[in-house]
Amino acid sequence: MVRSLADDLRARSDEELRRLLVLRPDLARPAPSDVTALCARAATLASTTRAVDHLAEERLDVLVGCAALEGAERAALDGVDEPVAAGLVELTGLTGEGVSAHLLELRDAALLWRSPDGLRPTRAVLEALGPYPGGLGPPATELELDHLTDAEIRAQHAEAPSAAARVLERLADAGPVATVAAQEQSGEAARWLADAGLAAVSPDPADGARLRVVLPREVVVALRGGSLRRREEPTAKGASPGSSTLHRSGVAHDPEAAGAAVVLDVVALVDEVLEHLESARPRVLRSGGLAVADLRALARETSLEPLDLRFLLDVALGARLLAEDTAGDPTWRLTTLVDTWREAPTAQRWVDLVRPWLTSLRTSAPPLEDPAAARALSEDLVWPPIRGLRADLLAGLAEATEPVDDAAATRLLGTRRPRRMPRDAERVVSSVLGEAARLGVLVDGVLTEAARRLVDGDPAGARDALAERLPAPVEHALVQADLTAVVPGPPSPHLAELLRHSAVLESRGGASTYRFTQDSVRGALDAGMDGEQLLDQLAAASPTPLPQALDYLVRDVARRHGQLRAGGVGSYLRSDDEAHLGQLLANRELSHLQLRRIAPTVLVSPVAAGTLVESLREVGAAPVRESSGGVISAPSSARRVAPPRVPAPADQVAADTGAVVSAMRRGEERLARRVASATTSDAAGAPAIPPMDPAGVAALLREAAADRVPVWVGVADSIGEVRTLRLVPDAVEGGRVRGTVEDSPRTFGIHRITGVAPTTPSP
Repeated sequence: MVRSLADDLRARSDEELRRLLVLRPDLARPAPSDVTALCARAATLASTTRAVDHLAEERLDVLVGCAALEGAERAALDGVDEPVAAGLVELTGLTGEGVSAHLLELRDAALLWRSPDGLRPTRAVLEALGPYPGGLGPPATELELDHLTDAEIRAQHAEAPSAAARVLERLADAGPVATVAAQEQSGEAARWLADAGLAAVSPDPADGARLRVVLPREVVVALRGGSLRRREEPTAKGASPGSSTLHRSGVAHDPEAAGAAVVLDVVALVDEVLEHLESARPRVLRSGGLAVADLRALARETSLEPLDLRFLLDVALGARLLAEDTAGDPTWRLTTLVDTWREAPTAQRWVDLVRPWLTSLRTSAPPLEDPAAARALSEDLVWPPIRGLRADLLAGLAEATEPVDDAAATRLLGTRRPRRMPRDAERVVSSVLGEAARLGVLVDGVLTEAARRLVDGDPAGARDALAERLPAPVEHALVQADLTAVVPGPPSPHLAELLRHSAVLESRGGASTYRFTQDSVRGALDAGMDGEQLLDQLAAASPTPLPQALDYLVRDVARRHGQLRAGGVGSYLRSDDEAHLGQLLANRELSHLQLRRIAPTVLVSPVAAGTLVESLREVGAAPVRESSGGVISAPSSARRVAPPRVPAPADQVAADTGAVVSAMRRGEERLARRVASATTSDAAGAPAIPPMDPAGVAALLREAAADRVPVWVGVADSIGEVRTLRLVPDAVEGGRVRGTVEDSPRTFGIHRITGVAPTTPSP
């Protein structure tokens, strides 16, 4: 016969145990050694509270109803095979089928167990819900009050004085117990409620000048309209709880097309931010993150708002495209994944950015006094609760059939996580929706098809759905006489790399505009091209002949490129043009270089070669670096760093729940053999006790104390020797267990108890 949660779990099939591990993944980390260890872990208050906190509103209502009706008369419910509290359907407002489905889920999650007279909440559930589940007080009979019908309660409420009505409504919404000053108006109101039979009123034991008011369960339920749920706050005039106040223009548009446009923009923006960051190589602050001055400089170069730039940097950090290097003076650098990411199709690049965001611990609205002051790329933006909140919100949006605004999204989130809502839920929800809109996940309050598939765990489907909406990559650029190039669509990876090295991005959007300048062309030559190669590649990318102005620009820069060559002395400067060297030597703007002639064709300087090259370029010269052997050395490609390892989210289900269950079954068999072959040690008939963690020990001892049944415990003494004792536990509190051993009162620290085993085999 099933007598407890432990017996219930032992009687479950392998499939039911696998289902339990899916619903409560924390039970599988680390994998329990046997079913007994699983029972102990499932009965702990910490694990149970976690499971209860993750229940959606309707399922939580059913669990609260079971807890509130615990001990009440039970009867069969139509549509439910298990005996349950007869009033659950009325209390929750659900159908019998709905209640049945939720009860079975709660039983699968080991929050309810199958007792001889029906499904009952576990003791840990009752502790997690508190003494008054759902704000419902004890029954009227327990408070020695006469039972009143709902009609009588409503009539008394209508006739109550205003002060008494306010106290009544406050207790019905906020909780069934309160204390009021006996000599004030609230005291008079409490006495009126007692005379009317609506509340139990008695002197407060802690303060004789105050009265303790307790509202019976029947009164609370009647004032809530026969429901478990507290009454909702009145909505704004003219607005309904499910209405959306999204602003929509009169022009009809396709949200999927709008989302594709945002995707193109955000992918291009991340690419551009990475390009500028690579050239800037900002330092990593000692306290972590990016300096405000570096962020502002990067914002000016990219024409982005600092907060938008901060978010894009976070997205790149989450996608492991950006990381700290390991140098003595660390800087922010691009990782080895960047080149692969840039070569991928746009849809795949978007998926690579959004997938890490879905499980990221970083948020653009951290719980700080001034969230805008948080440093980019720092731990200031890490807030662990955002991961679960974001997942619940996006899952709710994926199921929504209508567009939602911030207020509607907050209400939607409240139904999915009623016990885990943050205090400033509206601000947090608004920030998540804003991030989703920036990434193209959300358009006008609706998830795009690609985003829905990504939320459902189908990245390949998300990529394919998005690829159908994106325009094909463009392989050509329209080069114009004003030294600009227009790319009428998303550039292919090859074209994007060519323009990234040889031109400057002026505008982005459906069509991007690039401008060729002396500096940008010199950048392409510095990267290892010569003038002819650059012109050939630009001509291959242009459907029309290159304009003469661009040809002149490239050839002029290429002609002067490398005329001057710098090396280390500090540094030297040599050229076959003696007159040119003489002009540089006489240039006052270069006086800080302390140039001096050591030969007709050679100048030297104490500054580093890189500083010499940059200073000469500022006055219009075009030197190049050369090696110690006199060979022109193209600048080495930017050093990449290894991307950081990102641990899997902690709430993921175990990879193979079947293997975990099989291992537990084998552990249970080993334990049974050890018990059967155990010899007497300190006490007659003592079995071999498997080692257990303290949380499991405490849970089993609480169960035994509640049932007043003896158990075998292994107790380690001061020298580490383990003795087996037969303990009848009385209470577990403060990290200790009080009980009797051989009729003598004893107290043991939980940390000294190595394991617990029943005194009789389980049925």
